[in-house]
Amino acid sequence: MTSAKNTLTAKRAASRTRTDQAGATRQVLQVISKRDGFRRAGREWSGTTTVPLDDLTDEQIQQLKDEPMLVAFEVDVPDEPADQASTADTAVDQV
Repeated sequence: MTSAKNTLTAKRAASRTRTDQAGATRQVLQVISKRDGFRRAGREWSGTTTVPLDDLTDEQIQQLKDEPMLVAFEVDVPDEPADQASTADTAVDQV
């Protein structure tokens, strides 16, 4: 049973990273809170928040999509390599 669970987890992770003509993308959940500080799925939501799907369980994703106080939808975004992301953070810190 454990191997079946591991296979399902691997398939889910693979489906959340895609490669197309524009390059690699990853799926995120964009969540818009109708009230700042609203809590659901073990998190506090304010404004618009983007969360990688890999950071959420299937149950949490469904809770967020079903919650009337939140607007939640899946979006494909460009997958930045870790070194580019850290370079962007550094550039902001230097300004």
